[in-house]
Amino acid sequence: MSHHDASKSFPALAPGPPRTFAPQTQIAVSKAKKNSTACLACKAAKRKCSGPPNPCKACISAGTENDCHFDPSRDLRRKVAVKRTIQELSDYKDLFDSLLSAIRAADSDKLEKIVGLVKDNGSLHDIACAVGSPVTRFTDSKVLSATSLSITEDVDGSFDARLMEQEKARNRRPSDLESASSMSEQDKPKASPKTAFNPYARVSLESLCDVPLFNVPAKPWTEITIDNDLVSHLVSLYFTWDHPCAQFLDQRIFLEHMRRGLPESEFCSPVLVNAILAVASAYSDRPDVLSDSESTFSRGRNFLAETERLLRAEEGAPRLTTVQALLLMCCVLFCQGKGNMSWLMLGQAIHMGKDLGLFRHHRNRNAKYKGKRLSQEMERVRTITAWAIFNMDIQISTKLQKDPSMVQPLSNCDLGADNDFDWIPYPRSNQASYSTNPARLPMMRTGLAELTEINIHIHELFDDENLRQDFRSLLDKAEVPYNRLEQWLESWPEASQIGQQSTPQLVVLRIHSLHAVMSLLERLIERDEHGDMALQLRKNWRKSAVEITQCLRFYRVSYGLRQIPSQLVGVVQSALHALVYQLEEIEEARYAFIELSHIGAGLSQRFKPIADSINTILSLSQRGTARLPLDAIAILDGAELRGHQETR
Repeated sequence: MSHHDASKSFPALAPGPPRTFAPQTQIAVSKAKKNSTACLACKAAKRKCSGPPNPCKACISAGTENDCHFDPSRDLRRKVAVKRTIQELSDYKDLFDSLLSAIRAADSDKLEKIVGLVKDNGSLHDIACAVGSPVTRFTDSKVLSATSLSITEDVDGSFDARLMEQEKARNRRPSDLESASSMSEQDKPKASPKTAFNPYARVSLESLCDVPLFNVPAKPWTEITIDNDLVSHLVSLYFTWDHPCAQFLDQRIFLEHMRRGLPESEFCSPVLVNAILAVASAYSDRPDVLSDSESTFSRGRNFLAETERLLRAEEGAPRLTTVQALLLMCCVLFCQGKGNMSWLMLGQAIHMGKDLGLFRHHRNRNAKYKGKRLSQEMERVRTITAWAIFNMDIQISTKLQKDPSMVQPLSNCDLGADNDFDWIPYPRSNQASYSTNPARLPMMRTGLAELTEINIHIHELFDDENLRQDFRSLLDKAEVPYNRLEQWLESWPEASQIGQQSTPQLVVLRIHSLHAVMSLLERLIERDEHGDMALQLRKNWRKSAVEITQCLRFYRVSYGLRQIPSQLVGVVQSALHALVYQLEEIEEARYAFIELSHIGAGLSQRFKPIADSINTILSLSQRGTARLPLDAIAILDGAELRGHQETR
């Protein structure tokens, strides 16, 4: 025979070598064994200890069970040390928060007692009891030993077992594979996707204590996960940080229909749920949301791919939930730096919205709901979605320098009696409770609609052919939308006033309005060929950028960088580029740029456009085009280095 039969397996001529694990695996397993901690009694007696949990075998044999304790501070394994550090830092944080609360609210007698304890060098346990802190473990290492070691021993054992199974599969001979394939399906071991061990997973105190705001099922909405807790976690993140800033649907109606679990619902569908999970993944640090464990930019890509698959399966059938999913995908793709794909998704959403009869002057005679009597719920959701498209159209077209569609919603944005929701930060970390505030969803919808109408006025102004060559006339007419924006800003609370109300939506709304002022001034500066008004325009431009930075700083201090919504990606980019050429003119701009560098560095790990902007700014600094503060260079360099590590 001139050719071998690829399907034929030849017998071994001689017995194969004994199956052993690879050196790397042996080293990993042996290190885990060598690093296993010994109890204090065995260390004192200089005998071999079998390790936790206590009592160990050696102490049982020697009759010293009562003295068998494991000191967590002697266990230097990485997972144990990290767990111990998290626990200790959490305890100290709780004590610090309780101490501050006691100082603010306590009467003079109680305050004197607390101060006396501190001055007399009282124990942390006594201080915690005095201020009413729930933490009482500062002097009890046994409790910490039991909690940290028990959890990490289970994880280490699972990891070692997984390594051994992988090596066995890698070294298995063809005869082993044949025998395995002959096994019945019932005899084969079945791996549960929920319990499969991920070597990159992190067990954090926050995830262990997490209680989602909204409990919703994973099935039948997504094929990516069967974990109800993960889906509830992501849905809670979405309705806390993203939905209030860009409302594409009605929160109450959507959650009701998602809990019912009926895929044929008009208000909830698998494509919409997966799109929401893709958006919400940007706010989560759980390893489950990563499609590539080596890259933080891979957050939510599995859900995004599932959304795209479901969209293809629908074959363009007009559905309200599909329009909402397309809008969400538009946001996700823009934050991934895929502007053209984002614009394409927005175009599909607008086209499908026309087919559904959502806009004036575009009511298709073959529209799906034409001639039908719609329920109050359907009318409400259609109105919210139409205004979301209206807002998104002008926002994305301005960012990408495209011509907007200028679609006008059929119904008024004022929905009349509108039930609002309570808003609290999520996740709640380890705080027992937060003060609840109104979510102000109706106020946000009205505010965004008014702002969009002003932006449309600005777009029409600069698109007027008669004003292209006459800068003075353009400047005079631009005063109208500029004054409208200034009046609009005066009607909304400033960042310092917003802090008393504790709702980040109001901060985001003010940032959007300041960004509109920046965009108007920037376009005027570009038209000022002779530079007659450039100095004053740049001064106001810089002032808006500095105030945006102040609002972002308040947001960062109050809620953290992880919770800054995706709608502010373009704003951070604009503010960075606005300040980079004005750093030598005024000290205020330098301080603002350093603060903005902190914010940009944090967001660059979630949003690729921010990472690209940082790379551009550093290139300008290296070429000498822009002179950056040394503090800002150090911050941005660190962000760029992490970005290179992510993309490798």
